Amino acid sequence: MALGQTVLVAGFEHVPGHHCGSTALRNLLAFHGTEISEELAFGLGAGACFYYFASDDLSPTRFTNGRTGRLEESFLELTGAPLRLTTEPDPGRAWDAARAVVDDGRPVLLITDLFHLDHYGNSAHFPGHAVVLAGYDDEHAYVSDTGFEGLQRTSLAGLEKARHEQHPFYPLAGHMLDVPGEPPSAEELLAAAPAAIERAALRMQEPDLGEFEGLPALRRFADEVGSWPEAAPDWRWCARFNYQVIERRGTGGSNFRALYSRFLAEAAREAAAALAAAAAEQWTTLAGELFAASETDEPDSAGWERIGAAANRVLDSEERLWAALRP
Repeated sequence: MALGQTVLVAGFEHVPGHHCGSTALRNLLAFHGTEISEELAFGLGAGACFYYFASDDLSPTRFTNGRTGRLEESFLELTGAPLRLTTEPDPGRAWDAARAVVDDGRPVLLITDLFHLDHYGNSAHFPGHAVVLAGYDDEHAYVSDTGFEGLQRTSLAGLEKARHEQHPFYPLAGHMLDVPGEPPSAEELLAAAPAAIERAALRMQEPDLGEFEGLPALRRFADEVGSWPEAAPDWRWCARFNYQVIERRGTGGSNFRALYSRFLAEAAREAAAALAAAAAEQWTTLAGELFAASETDEPDSAGWERIGAAANRVLDSEERLWAALRP
C-alpha cells in the first residue's frame, strides 16, 4: 500500500444488526454469497446463555450477561462451516495477518474489547465484541460494527489494544475469523440447528461454570438481586448496567431472548419460540424495574421487591424454556 492510500474490500456491505457477533457473522458470510439471517447466525452459535458474577473487584460489582462467551467459535464447531479461526498473541503479527486478508480482497472478523474502539469513546470495557475489518489506511482501520450506519473509522493503535486486552473473564489474543475457500450454503448451516439448540439447552441446565452460568447462575441471581442495595455500595450502577446489558447493549432487547425466539421459529420450533418470546417479555419487565431503581438517589424498598419478584418470574420462564428444548 502506498503512503496515504486507503484499502477497502470491494463489494463488502455493512448491514446494521442487533448483536455484534451475529451481525458480523451474517455480514461476513453475505460477502461470500451465503445469505442467512442474524437470528440464524446467533442460534447456530448456541448464543443464548446466562452468567452472573458478584465481586468487589468488578465494576459494577454485580455483572450479568445473556449470551455465550464464545459465539463465533461455537458457530464454527457446531456447523462445521469452512471458516478459519486463528489467534496471534503478538500484536504486530496479528495485524499483519488481518491486513493480509483485506489485501487479498476479503473481509475478516475480529474479536475486540470495544473500550479501545474510537467510535465507542472509551466508555466501558466489553471484551468479546466482534467487528468486521473491511479496510485500512496508514493510521486507521475501517470496520463494520453492529448497529452503526456505514463503516466506522478507528485508530490502528486502538484496534491493536482492543484485540489484545487481557480482561480477566475474556483475555484476547488477536482472534480473527475469515472465509478462505468455498463458503457453506444456507441449507447446510440450517441443518446444524438441532445440535446448536441441544448445546444451548445443555449449557443452561448443566453448565461448565456451575453457579456462575446457566440456570444455576440465574437461580442465584433471582435470589440475590432484590437485596443488592444492602450488599453492593454501587447498587445504582449495578442496576443501571444490568438494565443496559439486558435491554440495550447489543442484545436485540430482552437479554437476547427476542433474537433467540426468532431463531427457534426459523428452525421450525414454534412451541419453543413462544416460550422464548414469553421469557423475553419477562426480561424486558425486569430491565424496566432495574432502570427505575437506577434513577433513585436512595434505594426504594418497594421497587427492589418488584425487582426480586420480576427476577423470579424470569427464572420460571427460563426453566420452562430450557426444559422444553432439552432432548
